Amino acid sequence: MSDSMSKKRIAKETAKENEPAVVIASKTDRRKHHIDGIKKTAVSSILGIASGIICYYVLTLSSRPENFSYLILLGTFYIQKPIYIYLGMDVNQFTWKDWFYIAFMTMILWFISWTLLLN
Repeated sequence: MSDSMSKKRIAKETAKENEPAVVIASKTDRRKHHIDGIKKTAVSSILGIASGIICYYVLTLSSRPENFSYLILLGTFYIQKPIYIYLGMDVNQFTWKDWFYIAFMTMILWFISWTLLLN
C-alpha cells in the first residue's frame, strides 16, 4: 500500500516540476493592460456612436437616401487599427477576443445610437 502511495506522490512531484512557472505581471504591466482596455472601450464606443450619428444624417438629409450605413460601419471598423497604433498600443498583441470585443462594441453602439435618433 505504501508502495502505491509513494508512486502517486512521485508522479505528482514530477508533474509539478514539469509545469511552467506562473509569471506574475508587475504592477506597471497590469496598469498598462488596464489602461489599454479602457482605451479599447472608449475608442470603439465613441466611433460607434459617431458612425450611428453619421448614418442618421446621411440617410435623412440626402435627397436620395441610399443605404450606405453598412459601409460606414465597416469603415469605422477599419479605421480603428491606426487609431490604436497612434495611441501607443501594440495591436500585434491583440487576440481574436480583443478584435471581437472592439467590433461588437462598435456595432452595438452604432445600432443603438442610430435607432435612438430614428425614433
